[in-house]
Amino acid sequence: MNIKKITSCLIVTIFSCNVVFADEFLDECLKISKSRDMKISVAEEQIALAQTRLNSSVRSFFPQITLQSKFSKGSTALQTTGTGDYTKEEYNSEEFGIKAVQPIYEGGGTRATYRYNNLMLEAAKYNYTKTKEELFSKVKLAYYEYLTLKMEYVALSKAFEKVEKLFFKTRLEYKARAISELDLAEAKNFRDKVQNLLNSSKINLEFATKKLIETVGVVSLEDIPAVVSDELPSDIPEISFTLQDCLSFVQINNLEVKIAKAQIEMAEQKVKINRAKVHPKLYIDGFYGKSGEAYVTHPLELTTTWNIAAKLSWGLWGNSLNASASTEKTDPSEIVDSSRRVETTEFNVQLGILDDFQYFVDAKESNVGKNQSTAELVDLLKNSRLSVEKAYNEYVVSLSEAKVLRDEIRLKERKLALMTKRNDLYEVQTVSLMEESWKYAETISSFAKQLYTNHSSITELEKLTLMNLR
Repeated sequence: MNIKKITSCLIVTIFSCNVVFADEFLDECLKISKSRDMKISVAEEQIALAQTRLNSSVRSFFPQITLQSKFSKGSTALQTTGTGDYTKEEYNSEEFGIKAVQPIYEGGGTRATYRYNNLMLEAAKYNYTKTKEELFSKVKLAYYEYLTLKMEYVALSKAFEKVEKLFFKTRLEYKARAISELDLAEAKNFRDKVQNLLNSSKINLEFATKKLIETVGVVSLEDIPAVVSDELPSDIPEISFTLQDCLSFVQINNLEVKIAKAQIEMAEQKVKINRAKVHPKLYIDGFYGKSGEAYVTHPLELTTTWNIAAKLSWGLWGNSLNASASTEKTDPSEIVDSSRRVETTEFNVQLGILDDFQYFVDAKESNVGKNQSTAELVDLLKNSRLSVEKAYNEYVVSLSEAKVLRDEIRLKERKLALMTKRNDLYEVQTVSLMEESWKYAETISSFAKQLYTNHSSITELEKLTLMNLR
């Protein structure tokens, strides 16, 4: 299916779904369940956590600024000339200023980390939507089960009420010797069959009611400010999309597919983060401020001092190389101690031998993670296509069956009305009318089952395609 057709389908869906399918009771159930579900709250917190991670990775692109202040106090031992004795002199020292560290090049590790966290935020949003849609799907299934069973129970109650009156009539006919004992036993059998259907429907309805209450998270259905219809529907829900349309929507909208694709991209960024370890990393480290040192018998004069250092870190496939070069200068205009250095240049190189074996673990782990995510996506696409086709086939079959059964209900209602009139004229036996009433009740029960299958299959398709198909 081409892009133009997909776009047109999306437009039709957006503007028609609210008109075609509107159920106030279901809308209220969805609102209440969403506001009370703990998984939804956790998913929202995961989005906030992922956003915090992303903000932290953005911070890595900018200099790390540190305000520092240091004060020390101590004493020195000075040897007295000629005597060999020592005298103690107390001194004070102070330093304050600003320190900054700026990464110049990190082998793409910072950028890959940012992209990884951005994908994590995207995946968290997908997970939130997936959690919400799974909750909505559970609520819809519980609601449609309750709805169809309530319709079935009301219709069967009316049918049983009529059958009960007919059975009472057959008993009178038997007492009047108008029918045989066999006819009476057959009438009782028809009455019992309808009663069994009614009892089964009542038990199922009570369980469906509890299930809906638990799923929505209310104390009773009275807490939901809406009313459910209990009449058998005249129309069966239909969708205007083909199987190929639904399969195309899975490729575009399916949340599990989106999450799997995001995980593949995250795995690729993990590989880049690990590869950055074998690239040289260059940092600039600088300090600017005031410092000074003097004996307590002298006033403490602070002089301007600054230093700058270039630092290199390089992971060499299990080894590590660290090198730095720094220069420090001090304003010599106010120097108390004549031996104090006013300019210093320092070089430092360190080579760690086999001190980074974790690199090999991380490299293997990132590659395995990428392959695993790819394999899961392929498997997920297969399963999604099969699930869509299965749900669509169930929809097609249930739609056809429900339409036939709905027409059959109408026909039986007309036939029962005619037979009732003829029974009043003693042209049709009451037992025959009861038999037809039992068949009518069976048709209602079969219709309710097919109607629920129709609703549940469309709900499953909507969850898989993330589309309002009705």
